[in-house]
Amino acid sequence: MKNGKTLARLTGVGYLVIFITGFYGNFYVLQGLVVPGDGAATAHNLLTHASTYRMGVFAFLAMVFVDLILAWPLFVLLKESMTKLALTSSLLRVINAGFFFAAWVYLFDILWMLPNGSLGPTQTMYVLDQFNRIWTWGLLVFGLHLLLLGRLLFRSVAFPQVLGLLIGMAGLGYLIDCTAQLLMSNYAVYQDLFEMVVIIPGILGEFSLTLWLLVKGVRDTSSLKNQTQGLRFQA
Repeated sequence: MKNGKTLARLTGVGYLVIFITGFYGNFYVLQGLVVPGDGAATAHNLLTHASTYRMGVFAFLAMVFVDLILAWPLFVLLKESMTKLALTSSLLRVINAGFFFAAWVYLFDILWMLPNGSLGPTQTMYVLDQFNRIWTWGLLVFGLHLLLLGRLLFRSVAFPQVLGLLIGMAGLGYLIDCTAQLLMSNYAVYQDLFEMVVIIPGILGEFSLTLWLLVKGVRDTSSLKNQTQGLRFQA
């Protein structure tokens, strides 16, 4: 159990790194520099703030690297609940990391264009659109991962069931938002609403899990297993 708590807390540290790098790269750097629908202004911002953009790109790389690594400890911590489901959940996380790395390559391509000032408006928007499209597919997979992760947390005696519910809601939010982005031609009209659907439960669920992992680790299952066994839903 001591090793389990250590692994859980290390997983919490990993989640914290993902929060910091993800928020910095997406909300501070990209949303701060990209002007939707205006390639000229976006290209100007990227050229003017090249060092900030560079830091954001490598923050994203750190995020995807840690995200990939976390697939293993999550499997180890939750495999006693449902082994096959835990494996599937972790594989989905790996697939999501693969999608995001493929998307990240487009952001990295811009770095090659910045030094000589060859970044044009049309090219800028094309590269960023490709990044967003691939990332959206990755987040769709990530939403499925969170749904399974929520199920595993709900069934596990090592975690409070409320964490499973919160993570499941976060997964549903990702699925709703990503499906809307991929299928709705007028998504931009409702973008603020859909972003709230994914951001609020996403932060609430994933940050709650992060805090639990950092502060509590995992419960002592030896004393809880028999007490809760009859209360868990059967597979």
